[in-house]
Amino acid sequence: MFRKKEVSIDYALLKKIPILILDKKWHNIFPHEKKTKKILMLEKQLGNLLKEQGQLNNDFNDYIKLKKKLMSDIINLTDEVFSNENESDKEKMGKNKKYIIEINNKLEKIQKRLQRLPSEIEEVNQRLLRESVKVSYKEMKEHQEKTKELAKWIETTREQLKNNVKEKTIHEEKASEIYSYLHDLVGVELIEELDKRYWR
Repeated sequence: MFRKKEVSIDYALLKKIPILILDKKWHNIFPHEKKTKKILMLEKQLGNLLKEQGQLNNDFNDYIKLKKKLMSDIINLTDEVFSNENESDKEKMGKNKKYIIEINNKLEKIQKRLQRLPSEIEEVNQRLLRESVKVSYKEMKEHQEKTKELAKWIETTREQLKNNVKEKTIHEEKASEIYSYLHDLVGVELIEELDKRYWR
């Protein structure tokens, strides 16, 4: 017996697909009980990447705000440090400069990670799409087979119904013919008595 040849699909040809776990229609087609282990694993992986991206964007914005505040403090302290040679402010300015260097390093790391994340998200989303398509076609095939089975049952039942309607009509006509004959044979009064006796 020949096995069907695996069709190679180039999903990279797709221009833009939504992030599946953010797509309501995807969730409607894949409620939890229908998700395979692989879909659940990819869904979790994709969710973690999106959470990481969101958290890094928040961290990036928080560090930018903190950096602006530290730089503003340095500008405000400059006059005190250079004009009045205030040691306490000089020390504070030095700490702020050190913090800014640390923040710059963190911002650089965050930027590098944020640059890599979209391609990682896309790659996992593509894998989830491939698995979703595979599961969808398997389910559609099952639905098609059930549809064929039901169509066959409907056809058989329709034929049976047609035959039963014919048979019912024959029985009704025969009963009516016999009743009419008896009615004519014995008359109205006796037929009423017979009806009471046999139809109770």
